[in-house]
Parts: sequence; C-alpha cells; structure tokens
Amino acid sequence: MAEWLTEFLSDNPFLKGSIFLIIGIAYLIYKIIKKESFSMSKYSVSGWKALVNSWAIIFMLIIFGLILIFRS
Repeated sequence: MAEWLTEFLSDNPFLKGSIFLIIGIAYLIYKIIKKESFSMSKYSVSGWKALVNSWAIIFMLIIFGLILIFRS
C-alpha cells in the first residue's frame, strides 16, 4: 500500500499537488461562506472537535499541495 501511494504521488507531482491545492482552497471557501461560529458554547465536545479537525484538514491539503508542486 505504501509503495502504491508513493508511486501515485511521484508519478506527476505538479498535477497531483494542484488537485490537492484546488480541493483545499475550495473547502476553505466553503467553510468561509458557511460562517460557522467559533463560540464553544454552541457546540458539544464532538462538534467542536469536528470543527477544529475540518480546519486542520483544509490547511493540510493546502500545505501538501504546495509541497508537491514545489517538489516537482
């Protein structure tokens, strides 16, 4: 599995990086338009974790996309 993933990402890093970057930016735009509140009193513990994790996924997608683009 790890070998397949490595071959998949190193096959065309500029294209794959661009795809990750586009997905990350699109998700970021969606989250900004949605205008979620960051008040902890409006969420349960699991809801707050999901909110924080969704922002973490956005930034990881963008950073991973940039790393793949600059690596090529």
